[in-house]
Order: sequence, then structure tokens, then C-alpha cells
Amino acid sequence: MRRMIIITFTLLLFFAAHAPSAECYGEWSPRVVWQAKIGKLTSELQLGPNGLFYAPFGNKLAVLDENGRKLWETTVPGGSKSGRPVFDSSGSIFIPGNSLIQEIKLNGSYGWSFNVCQDNGKSTAQLTTGPGDLLYLHLPSTLYAVDTTGHYKWMVMQWEEGDTDNTQPESGWEILASTGNDQAVFVVSGTKKEGFSLIALSGDGKILWRYWLGDIKGANLVTGKDGLVYATVNYKKINQVNKGAVYAFSSQGDGNPLWSYRVVYDDLTAPTLSEHGLLYFCAGERLYAINQDDGSEAWYQPLSKAISQPSVDESSERIYLGTEDKRLLAVNSQGRLDWDFTLDGKVSMRPLVEPDGYLYVATDAGSIYKIKDEPPVSDGG
Repeated sequence: MRRMIIITFTLLLFFAAHAPSAECYGEWSPRVVWQAKIGKLTSELQLGPNGLFYAPFGNKLAVLDENGRKLWETTVPGGSKSGRPVFDSSGSIFIPGNSLIQEIKLNGSYGWSFNVCQDNGKSTAQLTTGPGDLLYLHLPSTLYAVDTTGHYKWMVMQWEEGDTDNTQPESGWEILASTGNDQAVFVVSGTKKEGFSLIALSGDGKILWRYWLGDIKGANLVTGKDGLVYATVNYKKINQVNKGAVYAFSSQGDGNPLWSYRVVYDDLTAPTLSEHGLLYFCAGERLYAINQDDGSEAWYQPLSKAISQPSVDESSERIYLGTEDKRLLAVNSQGRLDWDFTLDGKVSMRPLVEPDGYLYVATDAGSIYKIKDEPPVSDGG
């Protein structure tokens, strides 16, 4: 009997030591619904139009249902890492690889493939949507516009002013970030030697405006309402002149920022827009909230080891982000840390927040978690 008690006690200690731990500072608390092992993602987890979850990892794309069951997995041709998928309303997935776009049907079968014979480096191309319901494939030196049936429309390879006679790809050019809306396509393009610019292009490939960013090492772009685009920019060297920056631009403007906000850090994440008028980003182990209208600071909160782009639950106005030391954080709308929850690996990618209150979190250890942020229990009074 004594031996049985000792064994039982030992097992309880084992499971307690290996279960995810949470430290709660408010009344809400997290609960793991399921955990699935997939592999380290190459871009963030996405919810498709059919209610399934799409997880790019290595040179593959895996699809999971709401219960964490993997339905199918497919390989992106060319042997390169799979990039961020783009979906259309007619039931296709478009995924970039190395100098290609591959159409994949919602059942996992291959559709058309658009390939170009250049830029055969190891980096994965970037794919965005934009004006004219076209797909825009961003390679280091060239931007291709392709329709959703795989037909080539046009390309741009002359990024420098006065360089329109050049018909060869420029060497050493990079595209650090890209996005699009129904008015323009935006790219952060340039060279390490000469610097980078944010460039806006029309749906027929005409350059609308450009804004000089200078000697930077990285940038992130997101689009908002009314044709606005927001950028976070990280400079190679931080000093009194060059500081990490957040910018807001108008698609149809003259290329000058509507406003800017600066911090003395060089690790700004991509910005996250909220329907409640705030823009969130993480930098220097701090979560920042600034006003979308004018770039004024609303608040910031120091958060140890915080590294991921934040996510927002619009119904509760709660913000979620990940840390380098394997934690998922929940912060309320005033910047107070409500809880942190330890997972099995670093959380470097933005958590996916669904309207039903469930969170889907990928770790660098290759796991995907479904987590319920439990509200306070009502006593019925």
C-alpha cells in the first residue's frame, strides 16, 4: 500500500512538471484544447475560407481541422521553402516558392504553376494580392503580375528613376517587404550598398510614388482602411538620426508620410491594426500602442523577452504575443499583463485569434496549440 502511494505521488509530480504552466495576474486564464506536432512554420498559421488551418513548414503545406487533425499535406515544387499562402474566393490556394507560384486546390491537388527562370537563390519569393484581383510575385529584382488562372500580365524590373531603358534584372537588389490593397502594390526595395525605398505601384505597373528609407536592415508592411498602408522600419545602426520608425502613408498620396513615430530600438515587429483605432507593435521587449489617426502614443508596457507581432481579439480588446522564453502573453486594453502561459518552444510568430475566443499558437519547436482564454466564472449574481 505504501509503495502504491509513493508511485502515485511520483506520477503526479511528473505530470505536474511536464504540463504547460500559467501565471495569471487577472481573472482570465488559458486552457489548452489540443496540441499538434507539425514542424517549425516558415510563415504564420492561416485560417482558410473553408474553416481549415493552413501551416507552411519546410517545403510543405499541411492542413488541419479545428480538432488539430492533419487532413492532408503537400510539397511545394522546386525544393524551396514554402512562403505565405494567398487564398481566392473560388477555392484555390496560391503558394510562393523559389521563383514560382503554385496553385493548390482546397483538397490538396495541384493546379497551375507559374515559373520564372531567374533569381534562383535560396530565399522564398513573396506573394501578395493587389489591384485588379491579380497576384503579385515579388522577387529580389523583379515584380511579376499574374492573374488567378496563371497567366502573365506584366513585370517591373526598373526600380531606379531614369532606368527605364534597362531590360536586365539589377544585381544586388532585394525586396524586404511587400503588401497590396485595391489601389496599389507596395514594396520595400533597394540594395544593401545604396539603401532602400518604399515604392507604391499601380495595377498596371506604374510607379506612383517612392519614399526614401535609407540604410535599413528590415521592414514590415500592412494595409488598413481607406487606402492607408503602415510600415515598421529597422535601421542597421541606431543613433540620434536613425531610430526604429512606424509610418503611415496614403496609397494615392505623394509619398510623404501622414505621420511617423520613433523608438530607439532596431527590432520592431510588423504592426497590428485594431478596429478600436490603435496600432500595436513589439520592440525592445515592450508592447507599444499608438493611435492610428496621428501616430501619438497611447501607452507602452515592458514585457520580458517579448518578440512576436501582437494579435488582437476585437471583441475583448485583449492583445496576445509570444516570447523568446517559450511564453504566450495576454495583455488587456490598458496594457496590463493578465497572464502568461509556458509552451514547448519560442513563440516568434503572431498568434492567430479567432472570434470564438480560441487562440492558435505555433512554437519554434514545431507545435501548434489550440488555447481557450477562459473568461471569469460568473457566480450567477
